[in-house]
Amino acid sequence: MSLALGMGLAPRAADAQQPGPPPQIQTTQTFLMTWGGQKWDEMKTVTADKVMVKVGPGVYMLEPAAQKSDVQLALPFRGLSTLRTDGKIIGVKVDDMAFKVGDKEMRGPGTVDLKEENGGFRVTGVSTSTQQ
Repeated sequence: MSLALGMGLAPRAADAQQPGPPPQIQTTQTFLMTWGGQKWDEMKTVTADKVMVKVGPGVYMLEPAAQKSDVQLALPFRGLSTLRTDGKIIGVKVDDMAFKVGDKEMRGPGTVDLKEENGGFRVTGVSTSTQQ
């Protein structure tokens, strides 16, 4: 009887422990959502001190601790997939994202560069080739 009860509980426990997105995708989602919403304190938890942002031919800096950015991310974004080199995670590809630089808005695919540290990931850069 106790064997049957133990077996009956196992699938329910497994169902309760559904895995979330992989850590690199979770870090990228957190970064993009906090940047787009200008939630600086939350953004600092997933970024390097300074993040280089390349939008088309321009290069800008994002400094979460100083709450400073020369370029803004416009929400929404879509399509995240992991980028690897020699089996090592190097970033996340974003199928569509939009940026505002001054009064100009640009949109296109991009890449969020990641650095693995202490078992987690930090955003170190963003690059995109955009169309207006």
